[in-house]
Amino acid sequence: MVNFNRDKWAAWLDQAQSVSGLFLALFLWTHLLLVSSILLGPKAMTWVASTMELSFLTDDGHGYPWVVTVIAFAVGTLVVIHVWVAMQKIPINLAQQKALAQSLKHIDHGDTRLWRWQVITGLVVLLLVPIHLWLIGAAPETIGPEGSAYRIWGQGVWLLYLPLLFAAELHGAIGLYRLALKWGLVHSQQQRARLRKVKTLLSVAFVGVGLLTLVAFSQYYPS
Repeated sequence: MVNFNRDKWAAWLDQAQSVSGLFLALFLWTHLLLVSSILLGPKAMTWVASTMELSFLTDDGHGYPWVVTVIAFAVGTLVVIHVWVAMQKIPINLAQQKALAQSLKHIDHGDTRLWRWQVITGLVVLLLVPIHLWLIGAAPETIGPEGSAYRIWGQGVWLLYLPLLFAAELHGAIGLYRLALKWGLVHSQQQRARLRKVKTLLSVAFVGVGLLTLVAFSQYYPS
């Protein structure tokens, strides 16, 4: 009975990590695409921001900025769940870390290296994303061309967003790649190689869009 419950708990943790990771990766890409609307001009981003605040439900068109706060809180909660589950699998004590390091010396496999990078980028995201969620959730009314530009360039938050962009995009892409392998969506080495190329292309594309977006905001901050 004890072994059964332990196996059942382990299976539940594995599924929780997979599902939460999938939702977070998809949200990450969706979020980046919405923010990148600034590349289409200030009106496009203003429309996206007001729509996210459900402006179409209010007579004055101002919407409900607290909706963004709720979304930030929900995402933060999901991040906590995902991190807590993932921590159950990461070697914590010194003996486990030494054993893993020794194994990695003898197993120089591409997917093993990806797992290592996923852990590293995950730690970076864990440190930076709470700050990002707090900045957005605490002042949702500032989201827009001018407000976001001031936060990014006037308050120097680009120093936070730049490493977060790279870490989050790499972490998400690697996670989706490993999830496809775990769920049996790849059946041959050729398919795995193609999937890795797709993963790399997506990472480059989204990081590129993110960098262009950061630069675009500089146009709306009076220096």
